Amino acid sequence: MVHIGRPSHVSAKDLDLIIPLPQDDYPPGPNVLKVSWPFNGASLTPKPESTECQRHAGTIVMYGGPSRHFRMGLAETRRLLTFARKLAHANQEALHILTSPRTPPEAVAWMQEQVKTCGAVLHVFQPDEDVFGSFLKTGNRFVVTADSASMLAEAWRSCAPVWLFPLPQRQTLMSRLQQGVDILGLRHLRYWLITRGILGSGANFTHWHRTLIRSGAIRCVAPYLSEQDLRWAPVRHQADKDLMGCRTRILALPSLKKALL
Repeated sequence: MVHIGRPSHVSAKDLDLIIPLPQDDYPPGPNVLKVSWPFNGASLTPKPESTECQRHAGTIVMYGGPSRHFRMGLAETRRLLTFARKLAHANQEALHILTSPRTPPEAVAWMQEQVKTCGAVLHVFQPDEDVFGSFLKTGNRFVVTADSASMLAEAWRSCAPVWLFPLPQRQTLMSRLQQGVDILGLRHLRYWLITRGILGSGANFTHWHRTLIRSGAIRCVAPYLSEQDLRWAPVRHQADKDLMGCRTRILALPSLKKALL
């Protein structure tokens, strides 16, 4: 049995392989395979980097919304739009803003007023249109709000430069308890309880985002960036080996190898 994502109150020894998503705060183990990205847009075959002529749509903002883990209000929306304007201007590109199913109606209404004066184009989410997929193929660069791991993964797999827009985190009673336990140096005890199915695990977006930023895969939005900074692009797109690694590990499971023989 292979479990994708973090198991909830299930003993790790009862599963042949556990593949937590990168934002999952799940303890390592012999039957745990860590991946760098969610699987949105992943492929077993390497994706060739798009040629310059295909990347012509400009700066693309992927706007999510409030979530279980992040807050997102008008203050954050203002900062996002201010940065996106600067980014598009520094690269002499058009600016497109894409909303998602979670984008609050009040944020959509505010942006509809703002884009009239800033020259941006707002694309309000429509379930029967694949504007998102079209821009993944043609966008020169992306700004993705921190609430959506899936949008971040798909933008990165487009091979265009990706900027992460950070958001204030929501603190729940459980997240505060987990942080308190870790501060006291008892993370090993928490992990022990998780692997035995006694305690559920949570998510740690901050750790995952910092790992990506340190690796150079993405860049984080900051208040004061020079025009040279705003023209950033990774020197080389990192290899996307997650899906192939999962396939190899699954096919190597003793019970599966025996069945195939």
